[in-house]
Amino acid sequence: MPRDIAQHLEDFKQNGLTVLESQLDEIALDRWRFIFQQELAQNSNQTPTGNRHDTYQLIEKYPNFALSFVSNTEVLDFLELLIGPFVSLEAMAFASTYPTTPEDAIGSIKWHRDMWASVGRTDDYLPPNAVNVLNYFPHIDPARGAFRFIPGSHRKSIFVNADQSRRPHPKEQLVYPKSGDTLFIHSGLLHSGTGNYSDEMRYFVSRFYAKCWYPRREQVDIPAIQSFIAEAELNRDRRLMRLFGKDDLLLSRAGRSGTLPEVEIWQKWVEEDRQYKSTIDLE
Repeated sequence: MPRDIAQHLEDFKQNGLTVLESQLDEIALDRWRFIFQQELAQNSNQTPTGNRHDTYQLIEKYPNFALSFVSNTEVLDFLELLIGPFVSLEAMAFASTYPTTPEDAIGSIKWHRDMWASVGRTDDYLPPNAVNVLNYFPHIDPARGAFRFIPGSHRKSIFVNADQSRRPHPKEQLVYPKSGDTLFIHSGLLHSGTGNYSDEMRYFVSRFYAKCWYPRREQVDIPAIQSFIAEAELNRDRRLMRLFGKDDLLLSRAGRSGTLPEVEIWQKWVEEDRQYKSTIDLE
């Protein structure tokens, strides 16, 4: 069944979050399950900080799969609708959450906004400076811990006092993603996870994309990424070059943002990039 991308876009604008259901195929799901087992085995002798263990630099550890994952066409297509042809991978992380008690699970709530958030200036929708793209494993249910968010908090002056930051919020909504679902989260959205009191580990993969002029945590000076950039340049694929910071048009495009409404000029630039890539087939 085709996705209603226009509705997903509207949901994102209004709520600050949308979920593309069953976005990952079984091949990707099986690969992440394998990686999870690898990481679990490698860290079996380590004591977790709190009840969670984070792993970065996944591209260096699993280059072929991780590069195809962060450059997924459907994900990048939707991200360009959200922030224009400026999509860059800021970081990719894998987080494992250990089982705890129901009481400690509720205490694991931590309301926050992600990096580069800009809120409180207007109640109108502002495109995000960054988008967190999440995939949870296994299926999330109440015991494994809901994803919590405050709808519309990306476009309002809503803040959580320190004494309330670890408690359920009266305006919150709970989401229970299934394995294969992909969440897109506006960086200005107030959200939180919930602790895991099931009898098994919970894990998720975060792809944090930001506009390409922001600094990044992801280490790009490694052979796998440099080879990826070189191949993208050979194929005239500006979008994939931009994913890791190579964008010769950035300054010229940033300086022309007043000539048309933002969404219209984004569409124009995206089409220019597609045409530029297609010309390689004519040579």
